[in-house]
Amino acid sequence: MFIIRYGETAPDGYRHMSEEEMAEDFLALDNNNNYMISKNEWMINFIKMLEKDLPALEEEGPDAIMGKIEELSKEFDKIDTDGNSEIDFLEYQEFLEKNIFISK
Repeated sequence: MFIIRYGETAPDGYRHMSEEEMAEDFLALDNNNNYMISKNEWMINFIKMLEKDLPALEEEGPDAIMGKIEELSKEFDKIDTDGNSEIDFLEYQEFLEKNIFISK
């Protein structure tokens, strides 16, 4: 299990991801194996993860699905700190170290 807490220290019962875990996660998102995550790769991977939630989102109305897509796009833009439309490992690592915690 993981949680997202922007800019905070790890809460009790959670830890930062190891560098190895971050690298594995990064490579899983890099569909074309060029060691960069494009916005398309980002969106495709996370939309696939949301697939099970689509029926519930559909019930909320058409704006709910678009809202999730916009949220994913904005998250990508936050991580892409140099604004080159790709996330490199250092950008990804910095984001995870500051914001993502997994259970111990």
